[in-house]
Amino acid sequence: MRRSFSAAIIFFLVAGFASAQDLSSTIGKVGSKYAQAYVTPAANAFGVDLNSGLFHTAKVGGMLPFGLNLYVGVQVGAALITSPDQSFNLSYQDTMYFSQKIGSQIYRIGVPATFNTTNAPTIFGSTQKGMAIGTASKDTIIAGQPFHFSRTDTINTIGGLLNTSIAPIPIPQVGVGSLFGTDIFVRYLPKIKLSSYGSVSLFGYGIRHSISQYIPLIPIDIAVQLGWQNFSLEDSTGSKVLNASTFAANLEVSKTFAIITLYGGLQTESSTVDVNYSYTPPVTQFNPNPQAIPISFSVKGKNTFRALVGFNLGLGPLVINADYSIGAINAVTAGIGISI
Repeated sequence: MRRSFSAAIIFFLVAGFASAQDLSSTIGKVGSKYAQAYVTPAANAFGVDLNSGLFHTAKVGGMLPFGLNLYVGVQVGAALITSPDQSFNLSYQDTMYFSQKIGSQIYRIGVPATFNTTNAPTIFGSTQKGMAIGTASKDTIIAGQPFHFSRTDTINTIGGLLNTSIAPIPIPQVGVGSLFGTDIFVRYLPKIKLSSYGSVSLFGYGIRHSISQYIPLIPIDIAVQLGWQNFSLEDSTGSKVLNASTFAANLEVSKTFAIITLYGGLQTESSTVDVNYSYTPPVTQFNPNPQAIPISFSVKGKNTFRALVGFNLGLGPLVINADYSIGAINAVTAGIGISI
């Protein structure tokens, strides 16, 4: 049962953004600047999803002895992908190669080139490959002779991995509390490998403190919370393709009416996604044996603040929640768990 649950979690984690192996091999066909424009919407969505579902009530404590509470469940954060996040325009630099025979010697010359692409798909865009037009021109001296190299190339780049308007990630979550009006949550997924999808791992934790406990007879619950998380995605060779780190701090309020609890909050947050891969230039008659180039870059998450509203249903120990958040990137969250 535990293996099946883990497999289901890893399947949705990976399928939601395409597999790590597919991502690694796909961006391995383009250079750093192109890959960054291609991956940035996914990096933003990762940050939003990981910082979603951190709470579903502002009440700290529960029905167990001494006011203790235990929550075990899954929260699914889903960033909403808009049209501007599905394509991009870009001008970038690369190299075109020329060959020149002088006598019996063949010289291979690399010439800086400027490529331009319009309406190219991001990771969340059309699966049809983008197109880039590159131009190169250079005057140089070889073996004491002047030469002029000039060419215009049109190349196919890469297509999107998942043409979608929503990017969900389910995250296992456990909450325990309270002690002196304070509780904690833990998000954990051990490193799990699943066939050609590669592997993922997740660890996160947070601490929350009740503010309403200091205000006698207040009719609502108020709390503040801090949370940190780290998510890692590797390809099938064990190479780390993506590593995401997040932080969030929020102010929460909620009010319970029988089995329904309405909740909301204001949250400041940050995320950083590190991407690592090897870029192999295309094979051409001028460059028949291209060498792989290791590339690394980081993307700072677009979302830095959100306001959210939601509700949860307490059906005995079963708790079902949903909320909607508004920020630089909007998101929906749904969760289900057991709370005692």
